[in-house]
Amino acid sequence: MIDNEGKVDQAVQNNAHWYEALCRIHGVSGERHAGYWISHGTVPPYLSNLLTLTGAADAEAQLAAIRSLIEVDGKSHFSVKDGFQCLDLGALDFHVLFHATWIYRAPDTPVSGDVPELEWSVVRSPAELQEWEQTWRGTNPHARGHAPIFLPSLLQDSDIHFLLGKRGGAGVATAALNRSGDVVGISNVFSDAEGIGPLFPGAVRLATQLHPALPIVGYERGDSLIDAGGAGFERLRDLTIWIR
Repeated sequence: MIDNEGKVDQAVQNNAHWYEALCRIHGVSGERHAGYWISHGTVPPYLSNLLTLTGAADAEAQLAAIRSLIEVDGKSHFSVKDGFQCLDLGALDFHVLFHATWIYRAPDTPVSGDVPELEWSVVRSPAELQEWEQTWRGTNPHARGHAPIFLPSLLQDSDIHFLLGKRGGAGVATAALNRSGDVVGISNVFSDAEGIGPLFPGAVRLATQLHPALPIVGYERGDSLIDAGGAGFERLRDLTIWIR
């Protein structure tokens, strides 16, 4: 049986896989090192330029990489995802954007609490993906003026699925799945529609139909973290997003 440390590692590595997929379709290079993933390019909105993959043992190398983003590339505005809360970046002119928690859901966990009037389906066509992104942008204002982020080529990747929640035939909720190794990541679980209720049960039910034998990982905060717990996710350890 996998321990908590192993679960955190799966969640962190899966998150790096998601970063790589999005950066790849936008022609942005990224590198995996022993203790971190880094991109010196302009990453898509809501992604960090550095994601730590390990804890304090690799902090020195992680800090050196962060300094390289500041000093070599002259980046003044970017973020770092400290997946293990082992870094203090205040001296480098960062401040905490938010804290969140890695989550894990075992494949044999029952699903309950679906929202009856919300129908989830898998996005299959570019037109449906466009509807998915329009729905997603409703709760992500910083992306509204940006060019399309989730490009149709992602639909050709068998490890990635976009889930669209509809009410009355209109898209009102989103979720995204990415499979890496022996886990599936869930992210971008959003809605700006009123009176829907928890989104995780319905999205997770569809995720388990697509990947019935795999655990689901991710990270959440606030009310979404509470909703994820109601859908069978356990809390692992906290992470911090730093922004400069």
